[in-house]
Amino acid sequence: MEVKFEGMPELLKQLQSMENGVGKAKEKALIAGAEVVQKAAQNEVRVRTGTLKENIEKSEVENDQIEVYVDNQGRAYYGHMLEFGTSKMQAIPFMGPSFMRNQLKIEQAMTNSIRESLGLLI
Repeated sequence: MEVKFEGMPELLKQLQSMENGVGKAKEKALIAGAEVVQKAAQNEVRVRTGTLKENIEKSEVENDQIEVYVDNQGRAYYGHMLEFGTSKMQAIPFMGPSFMRNQLKIEQAMTNSIRESLGLLI
């Protein structure tokens, strides 16, 4: 009995392109989830001058991870003080609660992003 495979190089090429597409889909999904957290934190934070709100940022995707953080190297240096409090000030958290309250929205944004990337959205 002889088995002959035709189109194997084409199949391998297609599988390779699918693998690359999945990696890009994963990155887009992480960014979509981070954007939900970023917007939620910007809406949650107390605003006096707007500096802190403007400095809630998201990192680049690295090692399949992304961060939403306050850029505390500049004018928003006090972000962590609000989030965690100090010995003289009670905490007024905004990052943690934003994440906790929006977990379902984050998951939905990531799911929709993956579906869109893979052409599964109707």
